Parts: sequence; structure tokens; C-alpha cells
Amino acid sequence: MKKVGFLVFLAVVLISCSSKNSSENKLELIKTIRLTIPEPSGITSFNGKLFIVSDRNGVIYQTSFEGKILHKIKTNFDDLEGITIDENSKNILVVSEEDRALIVLDSLGNFIRKIKIKGKQKYHNGGLEGICFYEDALCIINEKSPKQLLLLNVEGEILDKIKLDYSKDISGICFDQSSNSFWIVSDESALILNINKKGEFIKSFKIPVAKAEGIVINNNNLFIISDSSNSLSIFKIPN
Repeated sequence: MKKVGFLVFLAVVLISCSSKNSSENKLELIKTIRLTIPEPSGITSFNGKLFIVSDRNGVIYQTSFEGKILHKIKTNFDDLEGITIDENSKNILVVSEEDRALIVLDSLGNFIRKIKIKGKQKYHNGGLEGICFYEDALCIINEKSPKQLLLLNVEGEILDKIKLDYSKDISGICFDQSSNSFWIVSDESALILNINKKGEFIKSFKIPVAKAEGIVINNNNLFIISDSSNSLSIFKIPN
């Protein structure tokens, strides 16, 4: 009888802990904004504005944090996925999945150079996706087969490869200076993942966003863009 009582007590404790962890791993959806940007595929923030790139027309859209278009930067490239900005030079860096390349533009969108990124990808539509800076390193993710975080120098030379197997794919990345960790979004798993600098899993959150393609953090909020719904979803990170 004592054994049965102990097992019941243990079950209650486990359920309680599970419930607690589940409630902690939820993000508060602040709002979802409809964008007038065709097929948004990458997002970053710089100087109090968002920069969103379209993989349909290769245009970079400078917007407010409410998604209002403030300025357009035209490029001569297609199939652009991730975007980030060098705080020192103000240059814009985008990745081309089709060419497996890093493209460097000036702040007006003028071409500076194109750097081929070494590596394998099993599928044409499974290559380079998100990009961000972490200290002096440039971080680029490979979507699938293999799912990898690549650490590069500014010349495009690969310094390290980190295997990421926490989701079906990975489609966007940003670095969170406050927690010294990465936030990654998965399109196919509909997940936001938080990993440390070594690529080790910290936590994850399910999100009600279809075809999530890019992620950026600002003021403890995560901004997620959706390719299929042309939308910007804003989530509050729990304390």
C-alpha cells in the first residue's frame, strides 16, 4: 500500500513538473502584422529599423518595427535568404542559396564582392539560409542535409562547423547579446530554438507561424517573418 501511495505521489510530482516546464516554454504572441513585401526571406535590425529581404525580387526593405516600409534598396540578385549588417562598415551582407555565396553590398545596395562558401548540400533548396554576426565571427546556417551552423571570418573562410539536430530544418538565426546565445527558427518544425555558443540546446518554443524564414531579437522581443503569409509576428520572450 505504501508503494502504491509513493507511486501516486511520484506521478503527481512529475505531472506538476511537466506542466511547469510546458508553461515556461510558451511565447506570448504580441501581434502579427501583414507585410506588403513579397516572400520575405531574411530579417535583421540596425539603427532602430528592420531590414527585410525578399527572395522573389531581391529587394531589401527598410521598415519600422511595425512593418511599415520606409525605404527600398534594390539589388541585382535573386534567391536571397538571410541578411545582416556590419556595424562598423555599414555594409549589407546577404546569402544566396542558389549560388551558395555570401554577397557584400554597400549601404545603398551597390555590389562590393561575392564570396563562395565551401560545403556540401544535398538539395538545391536546402543550402545557406540565415546569417548574423557573433563577436568577430560571421555565422551562417545551412538549412538541411546537413543542418549546420558555420562560423566564418570576413573573408568567408570557415573557422568551425557546428552540427544542429534539434529540428527538421533551420531557416533563420540571430545572436542575443543579453543572454550570449543564439535564437534559431525552424520552418518545418514550427519551432524557435535557443542554443549556446557551442551549439548546445537550451530550450525551444512551438510557434503558430507557417513557413517561418527569418528571426531577429530586439528589446526582449523576437520578430519572425513568414514567407507564405507575408507576415511579421512579434513574440515576447518570457523572463
